[in-house]
Amino acid sequence: MNIGAIIKLNRINQNLTQEELADGIISISYLSKIENGKIEPNEEVIKLLCRKLGIQINNQIDDSTKVICNEWFHLLLTSSNIEEIKQKYKEINEVSKTIHDSELQLLIKIHMIRYYLKIGETTKALEQINNLKDVSGTFNNLQKYYWYKFNGNYYSIVEEENEALQKYVLSEDFIPHLDLPEDEIADILYSLAVTYSKHRLTSEAQSHANKALEYYRQMYNFSRCAECHIILGICYRRINNHQKAIKNYQLAKQLAESTNNQRLIQLTHLNMGYLYFVQGNPNLAIKHLDIIVNAEESPLIDRLSALTSIIGEYFKSKNYTEAKRRIQKGLSWINPENKNKYLSFYYEILTHLYLIDNEDEKFVNLLENKFIPYLKEQKDYAKLTEYAEILGRYYEDKHKYKNAAIYYKLVNFSYKQFVQI
Repeated sequence: MNIGAIIKLNRINQNLTQEELADGIISISYLSKIENGKIEPNEEVIKLLCRKLGIQINNQIDDSTKVICNEWFHLLLTSSNIEEIKQKYKEINEVSKTIHDSELQLLIKIHMIRYYLKIGETTKALEQINNLKDVSGTFNNLQKYYWYKFNGNYYSIVEEENEALQKYVLSEDFIPHLDLPEDEIADILYSLAVTYSKHRLTSEAQSHANKALEYYRQMYNFSRCAECHIILGICYRRINNHQKAIKNYQLAKQLAESTNNQRLIQLTHLNMGYLYFVQGNPNLAIKHLDIIVNAEESPLIDRLSALTSIIGEYFKSKNYTEAKRRIQKGLSWINPENKNKYLSFYYEILTHLYLIDNEDEKFVNLLENKFIPYLKEQKDYAKLTEYAEILGRYYEDKHKYKNAAIYYKLVNFSYKQFVQI
């Protein structure tokens, strides 16, 4: 039992110091050892500490309580219905007051990280992570699995992908030692596939997507099957196996259509557009991307991603009239309220606008003082490679070779990072 962890969590929640809790019962150093799992106290000490904290700890728990908790855990894994999740939490919150099993109490507290993430409360999720950090060293294997996984979920949502990958890998290491349900194993494999893909670790992304796909096929989870096929399509595009990329995108689209999942249907169009650009077929690429651009129900991040790709293509082909028309559309979507959220897209659009209008001073100021520093900060090495090269070429055309050399050097550096991650 993680008795020490439960005592520590309750002490912290009640704003008691170790000195205050230990007073009249045991020494502070002895309490510290209990809380850190270094010793197992006798029953009398446990009773005295729990009485002072106003809690009870034992290992007796009825089956119906376990069922309720497991239903909530499963709901957090599978459901996207926020109201249903919140309603179930109210039930769990009441039940948890009568749960004296320390292992289950900790599992509930760890799942609270996932709960806050599901309802969009990332700040509260981080607070819960910080609350549990001090006792995480006492977790058993199952608790560690979820602890690392939900930490990975948090870092993925806040786009700290290096941290996310590290936590997911640590979570995966516990799978052979646990009897996890198949949908749980599939979920961590899928999370790893997505994260590996973001890092452009193509072989790992492929391997994990294929493993997750096998599980989801057996469970007839067509939406997740479609998502796995999209990841595989991206992997094949990156290794220039365009035929297999198209096949996976088409399979994804068929599966998404079978469940009427518009979000996934649009993602297939988005990725098909990128693929046709790579193949040198801009007309077909733009046709697919315009499906996203014109779908008002699509997330703005997808519409901006599609639109900036189209702007870049029109700029390359020197169709400046059409490029500017698209630029104005993009600028109309970005406002003071959402600009920080879509800052990268905003800078991309302005870069092309300044180049087309020959506003050299604005162009240089934007890239040198805003866009490139922003990309460095975000560690977006793919875009950093692209836009450092644009600025390097600009300086080269102006015969400012020292300036050009600085940014060509940055291109080489960022490309190496881009390839390695």
